[in-house]
Amino acid sequence: PECHGARLKKEALAVRVGDLNIYEFTQLSIKDELEYINNLKLNKTEEKIAEQILIEIKKRLSFLITVGLDYLNLSRMAKTLSGGEAQRIRLATQIGSALVGVIYVLDE
Repeated sequence: PECHGARLKKEALAVRVGDLNIYEFTQLSIKDELEYINNLKLNKTEEKIAEQILIEIKKRLSFLITVGLDYLNLSRMAKTLSGGEAQRIRLATQIGSALVGVIYVLDE
């Protein structure tokens, strides 16, 4: 197929951030994605455009790393995750929502 297995339209694959398109980026591990974002070189205009989204991406990737999921990649289908991986993703999501007055009891 035209997408070469990426399951995205050619127009989506044509958009690049740095050297990677979205498919190539999601093939990296979460740890490598954060490193890529941290080392991304942008000009002043690109920095202004991407500032808020990069902050959010860094925050979310950092949460996933914090809960021990640095080895996963974002292209992995949810149904292939183990129960523990799925639980840690839910935990990272809740931590990311900045809830107040919540206590987590982790037993593992």
